[in-house]
Amino acid sequence: MFLNAKKILLFLAGLLLLLSSCSIKQMALNSVANTLAPFPAPKADASGGIDAAAALTGEDDVPLIAAVFPTVLKTYEILHLSNPQHRGLAIMTGSFYVMYANVFVQTPADYIPDTQFQRKNIEYLRAKKFYLRGASYVMQSLDRAYPGFAAAINRYSEEGEGAKFLARCKPADTESLYWASCGVLGAFSLDPLDTDTLAVIPGALAMLERAAELDPAYNEGALWELLAAFYAAAPEALGGSPEKALEAYQKALDLSGGQRPSVYILYAQSFCIPAQDSAGFNEALSKALEIDPAEQPGNKLTITLSQEKARWLQASKEDYFLGD
Repeated sequence: MFLNAKKILLFLAGLLLLLSSCSIKQMALNSVANTLAPFPAPKADASGGIDAAAALTGEDDVPLIAAVFPTVLKTYEILHLSNPQHRGLAIMTGSFYVMYANVFVQTPADYIPDTQFQRKNIEYLRAKKFYLRGASYVMQSLDRAYPGFAAAINRYSEEGEGAKFLARCKPADTESLYWASCGVLGAFSLDPLDTDTLAVIPGALAMLERAAELDPAYNEGALWELLAAFYAAAPEALGGSPEKALEAYQKALDLSGGQRPSVYILYAQSFCIPAQDSAGFNEALSKALEIDPAEQPGNKLTITLSQEKARWLQASKEDYFLGD
């Protein structure tokens, strides 16, 4: 009887040690996650938090960031897979995939001549894949907060469950809603004939509009910039509207203080080209190039990349305007 009791005590002690070990491991994972990807945003406001994205966007050497970005992205993905319950890691991993798709896959593909259609299309499909992967990771964060969120948004209707889920979202969810929308809309822009992506556009737009309600000034007008691009390009049946596009553009311009080149590039592409406004196109791109990256240390990368695109648009102007 004494031996049995001793065996039970030893078993319980071993189990306690095992549980303690798991608990310590999880605490360590959470500690790392809270430091590298605190939730909610903004990262810089979190105690002890590190804004990893800012560490990248503060660099103006594009080849350096292009070389290191995949390593950073995969590191976050490993951390997320090791700790899938952590909302901050899901958002950061997803947003990095969306950034990678846009900056390092789609944008270089934009510069490939149309005569190299096959090469260009292969890169666009790669970008689409990364956009959707990023959106999926961010949606995991929203699903963690609101179980069933992703499925409801994927079959969104104003009378359905998706609208009810969005009504429950809080200002802390703005970042998640923004990046999930970015991923879906980015993928759709590259392959608008994909019926699977087309089916989730209403939900993506609803997330973006809800984010704009929750935190209108988020990231100095980034929400309105994306909304303006969508409203200007989408048909009315999908929610497009020239009036909404112009209103959203003006909000983006105001909130950015006129200090983000991408807003002027948006105007040149989404408004001037369709209207064949050659003078407006020139003026918008000139304003984009007048912005000094040195005056915004935390945005050097994004400004440098945007200005590269502005110069490319200037050099390619004759492709967009008749008679130029």
